[in-house]
Amino acid sequence: MSKYLSINCESKFATALRRMIIVFSTVLITSCAQSDIIMQEDTVVQTHNLDDYDHDGVIEARDKCDGTVLGASIDNAGCGSQTPSTEPLKINLKFANNSYSLPNNADEQIRKLAELLKNTPNLQVNIEGHTSNVGGIALNQQLSDKRAKILAAVLINDYNIPPERVSTIGYGFEKLEAKGDTDEAHAANRRTMAELTHVKYVDDMKWTIYTVVETL
Repeated sequence: MSKYLSINCESKFATALRRMIIVFSTVLITSCAQSDIIMQEDTVVQTHNLDDYDHDGVIEARDKCDGTVLGASIDNAGCGSQTPSTEPLKINLKFANNSYSLPNNADEQIRKLAELLKNTPNLQVNIEGHTSNVGGIALNQQLSDKRAKILAAVLINDYNIPPERVSTIGYGFEKLEAKGDTDEAHAANRRTMAELTHVKYVDDMKWTIYTVVETL
């Protein structure tokens, strides 16, 4: 009798287990059948320029200042800052005795002066003519005037500097650069001068471990 009960119980347990499996499978299949089908979207097209042509760390899509100096300190828009730096520019041309013809080595100095004037529109230049103390006062005065004016003429005619920005003055031998009655002293005094102080804006650079700090 007990053996029959045992077999009967096992049969009922197996039947119940099968029913549970069937129910679970049905629920699982039904759930999967009702799930939304997710379709893969097309590849996203890149519309912004991610290049960094000036290598400043800011992509072109938001770079507002192209051509930044490499290594310059910049903001999030790719724009750097500049610090004014005052620099002198001195022109000192030496002339032959009793001559106001420009010397052969004058071109480079004149070109630098002309470029400074073009890049600094509010800057004016006063050109000084000087002579040695050989000869009379009147002759040397005229000679110093011509030496100053020949340089002014080159700036105005060859480099298109407006005449109102260029002035001249001849000092004769009033302001000698070298004292004495020697050939060397006379050669040093036969000169045309233009001395300017201009402001040049220098890019602020990033600090790195290689930055050198100058101490006084």
